[in-house]
Amino acid sequence: MKHIIALASKIAFTLALLYLILDRVYHASFLSVMFIALFLGFVSYLSGDMLVLPRTNNITASLADFGLSFVILWVFVLTQTRNDFSPFGAALLSAACLTVFEYFFHRYLLKNVLDENFQNELSARDNTLQYQTETADELFPETNEKHKE
Repeated sequence: MKHIIALASKIAFTLALLYLILDRVYHASFLSVMFIALFLGFVSYLSGDMLVLPRTNNITASLADFGLSFVILWVFVLTQTRNDFSPFGAALLSAACLTVFEYFFHRYLLKNVLDENFQNELSARDNTLQYQTETADELFPETNEKHKE
């Protein structure tokens, strides 16, 4: 139930933010904005929030969400809006605003949505990489002369 509430709130905020930027400023249709908010909300929740965030930290997950949002929004703006403005600028502005929201949303997820087992694993995990190599005493191993006959 926690995931459903988190996903619904993410989609609602994404819709509100994209409505303000893409519909009011760049004159995209509301139906298109609603579709892209639903699509972007589901994709970024599954990839950024459930896959990247548990394995990395908040900053990395926010940057991954920025890249994903930027690419999806750029394609959307190129195909669904009038081209009397810069699609790059519209996608960049929208993705940057969504990234600020994502940073705080990830903090909410870490505190309230992700289970306690995950929190214990996250705090106990040692992030330092320790490499080990195998060594031997001989530089040149002895060969068995009997097998050469």
